Amino acid sequence: MKYFIYFLIVILIVLATIIFNTKKSLKVAPPPNNQIYFSAFPDLEGEEDIVTKERIQNFEKLSQKKIAWIPFSQHWFKGLKYPKQSIHTIHDMGATPYVRFLPRSTLKEHQKEITYSLDNINSGMFDKQLKAWAKEAKADAIPIIMDFGLEMNGDWFGWSGVLNGGKASDAPKKYRQAYRHIIDLFRNEGANNITWFFHPTIRTEPNEEWNKPKNYYPGDDYIDWIGISIYGPFHPAENYWDSFDEILEHNYKDILEISNKKPFAILELGVTDHHPLGKKTKWLKDAFKTILSHKYINFKAITYWHENWDNDGILTSLRIDSSAETLSTFRELIKNRTFISKVKLSEH
Repeated sequence: MKYFIYFLIVILIVLATIIFNTKKSLKVAPPPNNQIYFSAFPDLEGEEDIVTKERIQNFEKLSQKKIAWIPFSQHWFKGLKYPKQSIHTIHDMGATPYVRFLPRSTLKEHQKEITYSLDNINSGMFDKQLKAWAKEAKADAIPIIMDFGLEMNGDWFGWSGVLNGGKASDAPKKYRQAYRHIIDLFRNEGANNITWFFHPTIRTEPNEEWNKPKNYYPGDDYIDWIGISIYGPFHPAENYWDSFDEILEHNYKDILEISNKKPFAILELGVTDHHPLGKKTKWLKDAFKTILSHKYINFKAITYWHENWDNDGILTSLRIDSSAETLSTFRELIKNRTFISKVKLSEH
């Protein structure tokens, strides 16, 4: 009888632990009533990782609308510690923090990653740091959005399939394993306050079957949302001008192949101003019209990429205030009541 009581106590403790962790499992749910979350990268300067109250306030003043979540980059070569200050700054502003987990040792593109490689992640080389990150996230108990190794189906980042052996080495499998490994570590530490996004780019480069986004997808058991980057031309020297509708029409089937069970979001959206082949205001109007029509994909959130940068002496001007006309147009488009500024959380 005594042993039975001990056994019963152990069972009750295990069940209580499971129930406690389940209560703490808060995820970002799709918005209700066909609404769409409005979010933005509010020009966090530096290397997309300087989170300040002033930058957030400046964007919301420009757009005349609050933003639902705020993405910032965590470059692993700068440290793999839980970015508590940045997360609290965003949370205190009434938005949801969005951490872009970037396993890189340099900001230079088009070169293979050696230190923070997919192979090293899969071997457990960074498990200690990742577990510590997850423990702090759990203790903080702030709902967080995260993605890992974004735009992996492009050819510019060190974690891309192209730079990890391509088809010959089954690079997509390495990526899937690495992302699953990270999520498993976080789950084992009880960090259930994280919503996991899968974030490819709309244009697969090279556009070959092995490199399609679906091949990198960790699976519905791991991922909560699917998001994509959709950009028009980056600078005036690019000799093309595809509308948002044209870009989506030519590529949306690759995105829908990923999953039919998860909500979709645009995680990076923008086009340069002052291009000789087209007007930014017209591009934006077309983008919002297409998004609201649910013509190709039923997007549940958009994130506008509000930033300017130098492309070898040529300015990329994505900011919503790149001209007075652009700012006025953007304000008019985003004030549509379909776009909401507060995320809904659900328990899992």
